Amino acid sequence: TVEMKGWNGQSQAYEQGMKIAVFDVTDVSNPREMAKELIGDRGTDSELLHNHKALLFDRGKNLLAFPVTLMETGNNNSSNSDISKLDYGRFTFQGAYVYNIDLSKGFQLQGRITHLTSDDYLKAGDYWYNSPRNISRILYIGNVIYTISPAKIIAHDLGDLTHVNTVNLP
Repeated sequence: TVEMKGWNGQSQAYEQGMKIAVFDVTDVSNPREMAKELIGDRGTDSELLHNHKALLFDRGKNLLAFPVTLMETGNNNSSNSDISKLDYGRFTFQGAYVYNIDLSKGFQLQGRITHLTSDDYLKAGDYWYNSPRNISRILYIGNVIYTISPAKIIAHDLGDLTHVNTVNLP
């Protein structure tokens, strides 16, 4: 998030993507960021930002997963100009981000899972596409991770995220 003057001269905050982080709160008056991951650019969103039930976390498996709608500008946010900070990204992905999380190594993206087809991405173009195949929940049973959208449930092996099975919903 960056702070800039709005049209009325008042300060306004402009989100610049999504950030996940782990903090050491041993000293609650002085929390320390231990690991962080920046995801996407302006316009990136996640069901997790609106509903905590969208988070899959298991400390024993070092597993963290959540749905994300990824928007990317392509300019790596390297420009400091006010105009570039206002640029919305173009739609590049919707699905689940699956991480291995380790306190010494931080966040390691294990992979991404989507229910969208190549036709869905063509229909969407640069803009977010409200498809019935947008993933909203993730869970695991045993060694299988399940991603759920209104249109289908897809199972992947938790170890390497290879496809196991798909169930289309009516």
